This record gives sequence, structure tokens and C-alpha cells, in this order.
Amino acid sequence: MIVDKVLIVDDDPGIRETISDLVEELGYTARTATDGVDALTLLQDESYLCVFTDIMMPKMTGIELIKRIKAWNVSLPIIVITGYASLEIAIDAMKYGASDFISKPFKVSQIQLMLSKVKREKLILEENKKFSDTLQLHRLIDNLVGQLEDKNQEISSLQAISEKIISLKGIRDLVSAIVDVSKQLLEDSEVRFLPLNRKTWRLIDPENGHEHVIDSELLKGKIVRRNHSEKYIPRIFNTIFPLMIEGQVFGTLDIHSNSMLGEEKEGKISYLLNRTAERMENVALYEGLYENMLSTLNSMAKILDARDPHTSQHSTRVTTLSLAVASSLNLPQEERDVLSISASLHDIGKVGIPDSILLKTDNLTDAEFEVIKRHPDIGADILTPLPPMARETEIIRHHHERYDGKGYPSGLKEREIPYLSRIIALADSYDAMTSDRPYRKGLPAEKACEEIRGCMGTQFDPDIARVFIDKIREE
Repeated sequence: MIVDKVLIVDDDPGIRETISDLVEELGYTARTATDGVDALTLLQDESYLCVFTDIMMPKMTGIELIKRIKAWNVSLPIIVITGYASLEIAIDAMKYGASDFISKPFKVSQIQLMLSKVKREKLILEENKKFSDTLQLHRLIDNLVGQLEDKNQEISSLQAISEKIISLKGIRDLVSAIVDVSKQLLEDSEVRFLPLNRKTWRLIDPENGHEHVIDSELLKGKIVRRNHSEKYIPRIFNTIFPLMIEGQVFGTLDIHSNSMLGEEKEGKISYLLNRTAERMENVALYEGLYENMLSTLNSMAKILDARDPHTSQHSTRVTTLSLAVASSLNLPQEERDVLSISASLHDIGKVGIPDSILLKTDNLTDAEFEVIKRHPDIGADILTPLPPMARETEIIRHHHERYDGKGYPSGLKEREIPYLSRIIALADSYDAMTSDRPYRKGLPAEKACEEIRGCMGTQFDPDIARVFIDKIREE
């Protein structure tokens, strides 16, 4: 019977507590020891699924503890706790029988993956105990530990994979990285990633958009291996790996090669997919939080538009105009995304302006206009605590600056003004000129364009203004 008890050995109480909490969160029982001597005492009293141990400890080092454990129980898995700086020490520990290592900072998904692997390997060992003699058992253990041979080079390779995956932020970038790294690991192999359509439960071919039935084994998280052989055609080996995120298939990595990949290459591809899945989970969580935050801000903007029926849909029109200009300027998609958010929220600071001023139907006094002029700073202050909105914050703060430096709130001029702020300034002014107000009728489009042309180089960026006027006349 496999026990679900884990021993954590570290002289740092913070690390002991962190790993203990993560292990117990996964449903395992955790025991802790402050050093190797204390650990050996606990190991004599109870059975454990595995041992997590630090290397540098008083009384007895982790290396000595590994040697003592392996001399007593060669099949007990030992996982080394390490930081990147102590990677070479971790490699040495694996030479003495450690099964794996875990790097700081610790994550639930990492520990879950390791404990699941340990349980699977223990099941294999227990099943083989029933049918194997001591020699066969040792051969099986040697096979399991055999992956540790020449571990220095392998760990360096896996570390490079980890660093590449961790540096990426978008789901598309991560999918591209899977394919690129796989091609580097498997020279002369054809590699494709096929996402899963969760509505039809079919794999989408990225080359032609056709959908294919997914093998039921892939849905269980298993690797599928196929051998294609026809007369006069060289044998092709097809290996398909599932990319699992939170127990569900996200897509598959489809590899065609001239020979079987083998255990080592399959292991590296599986490692790549596991690390990618961890990163995708973090990215998905981040994007989910970001979308919720953006949804809340957009709701605030719509509420603001609804406060004044005469400016209803103003933010929507400014956004549409701004993106039309961005298209004419051939701005990259990333810039258009930032512009879209900034334009839709450009007046969000008006939530801090009293209705008596904001909804006034006749001309504002100088004092009232000074209050209105605060709204770009108020909007920027609303967004400042949100790190993902750093660029949008500055764009919104400066959308009322003038090209000649006579705008507000900072009196920036020409190229000091963020480029996207200059686009929004044009769209904002045009919509204000062409919209009806209680005290005046909106200007026709051609008249508004004449006003903009007259303010080129003073209020507006002349280059952007020319493109803006051309775009309006195209409509």
C-alpha cells in the first residue's frame, strides 16, 4: 500500500512551512525535520512516499542524508530543494541517488507533478515486486534512475527550455515556442501544434483549418505513437503529445520523424509541454483578471456616458475614429490594442467631476473650466494602481495636451506628447465639434475638418491631422 506521507527536511523554517503547506494543499500528509539526523529518526518510525531535502544543513548535509537513506532504502524517492545558483550541487546529489530537484520559488503545480510522478513510479515498483526477484527490482530502479546519467547536460538543456517558456507572456507566443523548441530538440522532424476545438472536440489543422477526430487516448493525457509504412515510401513514425491544462486537453503536438523518438527525447518534449502548461495557466489567470478589470472600467465609462444624454456613445465614437486613423497609419496590432483601451476610457476621470459642472447646459465659468481640466489627471489616478495599464494611464493623462504646448495638464508639446494621445485628441475634438449640444448644433464633417486643418501645428499634430482628415473624407 502506497502511503501519502511526505518528509520535508530543511533548516529554514520558512521553506519547511511553504512546502508543507503546498503538500497538504494537494491532500498529502507532511512531516518536517530540521536536519538530517532528525530526518533519519522520523524515517525509522514511519513510512513515507518521498523525501524533500535541502543540501546545506547543520549536523548532516543533504548529500550525506541521501547516502544514508539509499543505503537503507534504495527505492525511497528523494527530491532536492535548490535554487538556480545551487544547480550543480543538485546534479551532484542526483549522482548519489536523488530522483529529482525542485527550484525556488515553489509552485503547487510543480510539486503536484513531482508527487504524481513519484506515486506512478512507486506503483510500478510495487507491481514488479510481486513478479520480480531482487535482481529484476534493481534493474527496474536502474532504469528509472538511468535518466540521471549525464544529467549535467540534460539539466542545462531543460533549464534553457524553462527560461524561454517563463519569459513569454501570450498564449500564441507559448504555442509558437513549443513548436520552435521541439524542432530544435528533434532535428529533421516535422512538428505541428493542433489546438482542440472544445465545441466540436476535434483538432484544428492550422494549415487548412480542417478538423480531425482526436484519439481517445490523448483525451486521457497519454502519448499516442503510430507507425506509417507503405510500399516504396520510407517508414514514418508519428508521435502525438497532449498539452494538458488543469486536466483538460488544450491541443496536441504532432511530430513526424524518420525514427522512433525514444525515451530521452519523449521525456524532453513532455517536460517542455509540462512547463508550457504551467505558464499557460498563469497567463490564462492573468488574462482573466485583466479582462475582468477592463470590463469593470468599460462599465464605468458607459455609466459616465449615460450621465449626459448629449454625450451618449461619445467614448465609442472616439474609439472607432481613433482605430480608423491607426489603420491608415499602419500601426502594429499591439499599438492598436493599447489605443482601443485608452480611447474607450479617455474620459473616465469625469466620474470625479460634479454633475453641476459636467451637465451644465450653458457656458462654463473660468473656475468651472479649471475643475473640468482636472479630469485627465483624475482618470490617470484611477488607473495608476493597475500595473497592466501603465501605458494607457499616461495616454489618458495627456489626451488634452496641445501640439504647441498650451494644453493641459502638463503643457507637453510636439513629440513630448505620447503618440497615441495625439490621435485621441483629434478624434475627441472632432466628435465634440460634430455632436449636438443644448447650446449649439453640431458642425458638418467638412466644416469640422476645416477647423482641424486650421489648428494643424498648434492644437494638433500636423502629420496625424492630415491622415485624419483624409480618413474622414473617405467615409
